Amino acid sequence: MGNLDDLFLCTNPTRRDVKNIYRDEKYARGILLANGDMIVWNGDIMHTKVMPYITETGVHFSIFNDKLEICWQYESWTEIQRRLVLAKPYFDNLGFPEDGRIVFDTRYYTHTDVPFEDIRYKQLFEEGFELKPLE
Repeated sequence: MGNLDDLFLCTNPTRRDVKNIYRDEKYARGILLANGDMIVWNGDIMHTKVMPYITETGVHFSIFNDKLEICWQYESWTEIQRRLVLAKPYFDNLGFPEDGRIVFDTRYYTHTDVPFEDIRYKQLFEEGFELKPLE
C-alpha cells in the first residue's frame, strides 16, 4: 500500500483503530503535535505523501515492531521528550512496548549524524532522565 487510495489517518488512535493502521506488519508513521496529540497512518505511506493533507506540523516518527524512529528537524530534545511522554496512551494503544528502542534519524532533514546512547521508551519516564545526544 504505497498509494493514498487506502489511506486511513487517525488522530489519537484507540485499540480499535490499530487494525486499520497496521496491515501485514506492525508498521506506522505519524506526527506528534505540541499538545500531545498524535496523527498516525500505515507505515507504507511516506510522510511526504501525507503532509500536504495535514494542516498541523509536528515531530515525525515511525514505528516498526519494537523500534520508534524520530526524524529530527531541529526540535529541542526536551520538547521531543515532552511530546513522547504526553503521547504514551497512544503509543500504548499502538502496542509499542515500554522496553522498545528509540532511535533518531538526524540525517534526513539536517544532513548531520548525531550519536545517541541506546535509549528505551521507559527511560523517558525515569526521574532525572534527559533525552540528549552523546557529547
